[in-house]
Amino acid sequence: MTALADPLVLLRELPDVDPLDAQLAMMLVRRGRETADRGMAVALATMLLSRARREGHSALSMRQLARQAGDVRDGFAHALLDSLPLRDEAWWLQQLTASPLVGNGQLVTPVVLRDGLLQFHRYFAAEERIAVRIRDLLMMPLVDGVPGFSIITGGPGTGKTTRVASTLVAMVSANHALRVALAAPTGKAAARLTESIRLRIETTGAAAVAGSDVLRALMDLEARTLHRLLSYNGETDTFRRNSANPLPFDLVIIDEASMVDVLMLDAVLAALRPGARLMLVGDHHQLSSVDAGDVLGVLCRAAESAPSASRLSAAVTRLTQSHRFTDGRSIGALAAAILDGNGAEAWRIGHDGSQLSVQIVPPAATGDLLLAPVIPHLMRCQAAVSVEELLDALEAFRLLAPEREGRRGVRGLNQAVERWLSRHGQSVTDVWYHGRPVLVTANDYSTRVFNGDIGVVWRSEVRVAVHFRGLDGSIRAIAPGRLPAVETAWAMTVHKSQGSEFDDVVVVLPTDEARVMSRELLYTAVTRPRRRVTIVGTESALRSAIIQRTERTSGLGARLLL
Repeated sequence: MTALADPLVLLRELPDVDPLDAQLAMMLVRRGRETADRGMAVALATMLLSRARREGHSALSMRQLARQAGDVRDGFAHALLDSLPLRDEAWWLQQLTASPLVGNGQLVTPVVLRDGLLQFHRYFAAEERIAVRIRDLLMMPLVDGVPGFSIITGGPGTGKTTRVASTLVAMVSANHALRVALAAPTGKAAARLTESIRLRIETTGAAAVAGSDVLRALMDLEARTLHRLLSYNGETDTFRRNSANPLPFDLVIIDEASMVDVLMLDAVLAALRPGARLMLVGDHHQLSSVDAGDVLGVLCRAAESAPSASRLSAAVTRLTQSHRFTDGRSIGALAAAILDGNGAEAWRIGHDGSQLSVQIVPPAATGDLLLAPVIPHLMRCQAAVSVEELLDALEAFRLLAPEREGRRGVRGLNQAVERWLSRHGQSVTDVWYHGRPVLVTANDYSTRVFNGDIGVVWRSEVRVAVHFRGLDGSIRAIAPGRLPAVETAWAMTVHKSQGSEFDDVVVVLPTDEARVMSRELLYTAVTRPRRRVTIVGTESALRSAIIQRTERTSGLGARLLL
C-alpha cells in the first residue's frame, strides 16, 4: 500500500460518514497527492468541514476541528489514527498550513485557513464580499432616515411589516420614481409579504397620508421569491442577475431574512445596482437557513458588538413590544423565557392554571392520547360541509414536530391522524382522500402555488380538486395532477412552519437527548400560534432544548467589525 492510499483507506472505513463528505475529502487528497500525517490531516479536516457545512456552518474553528477529530478517533479504533495528536490545535495548524491545498485567502485554494477558521474557499470569498459590500452600503447617505443597508428585527406581532409600510410611504412620497422590489426566500412568504404590505397601507392611515399616485404604486407592489428576483437558471445553477446585469431597483426589501443563507445574500448584494439600498426584515431569534450560514443572526450580533455610535449599530432597528402577545402570562412570556434560557420559568408558565394560552402536557403512550389536544379540530374538519368551512378548520391548528421520522415525528403524527380518521368513518385509502391537507414543497408559477402553501382536498360527485385560499380570502381549485410535489400536512416540521401562523399549535417534543432540538427551534415553534400552544414532552426534554443553542460558526461577524 502506498502512503497516498492510507488516508483514502481510512475514509472508506470510517463509520457513519456521509459518502459526499468522504468523496470530497478523497478528491482533495488525490489532487494534492498528500501523504503521511499531512495526508491524514487534510482528509479528516476536509471531511469534517464538509459535514459542518451540511449542518449549517460556513466555517470550522481549530478548536472544533481538534475536538471533532479526536471524537472520531475515540469512536473508531484504527491504527492510522492512534499515533496522531488529533486533539492538539497546534498540530492541526502545522499540518494544514504546510499543505498547498490550504491557503490564507490571498490566492485561490480549495480550503482557506485564516484567523483560526477553516473554510471552503467558496464560503470564505462570499463572506469577504458580503462584509465589503455591507460596509460600502453603510457609507451611503441617509434617505428619509433609511441607510444604504438596514435591518428591522423583532418577534411576531412587533410591527415589522407596519414599519416597512410606513418607510415605503415616506420614501415613495419623497421620490415617485423610486423603484422598489419586495422579496422573500419562499413563495408562501413572498405572497404573505405582498398582502401584508397592502393590508398595512390600507389600515394604518398611510393611505390618507400618501397621494393617489403613491398609493397606487405601493398597492401594485408584488413580492417574489429571491430565486425569481435574481432570475435563477436551473440548468447552469446560476443567477442571470449579477454585477454585470444588476437589478433595476433602488430599494430591495427581503422579508423572513432569517432563512437567507450566505451564498444567497452574496448573490443579492452582487446584483444590487450602484446606489441601490437593501433592507432585511425578520426575527433573528428564529431558526436559521437550511443551507450554510446564519447571516441575519450574525449581522444583528455584530451590530450589538459594534460601538453604539457606529453605522452598523445604527442600521439595526430592534422591535421588542409585541402587540399580539399582550398578556404577561401568555405565549409571549413563554417565548421570552425560552430566549432567556430559563427552563424553570418556561416549565412554570406551562403549568400555570390561571391561563389557557400555554399548556405543557406529558408524552402520551398511544397515538390517540398524543392527538388529544387536536381531536376537537379533527371533528370540526369532519363536520365541514363546504370548502370554506374545511379550510377554516384546517387553518385553525397544526401539529409541529422537530423530526420527520418516528412516532413523535411528522410521519408518525400524520399516520396517527389518518388512523383516527379511519376509525371515525372517513376513508383515507385514496392518496387524494377527502379532507387531506397538503403542503406544497416546490414552486410552480404556472398554477401560482408555492413552496409552503397549504391546501385541502375536496371530493365531490363530479371532481377531485385541491383548494387553496389566498391571503385576500379568495379560493382557487387546482386538479391534483397539476400540482408540484406535495406532502400530507396534518403535521409539519418546525422548519416548514416558518412564516406560517395558526390559532392553536401542538408542539410534540422528541426524546430528551434529541440532537435536533435547540432553543431557536423551540422558540420558532411556540411563536407560530395566535391563540394557544400545547407542548407535549417531559420537563427534561424542554430544559434540554432550551439549554442547547444553535450556534453556527462563521467568519462574517469578525470581518464586518474589521
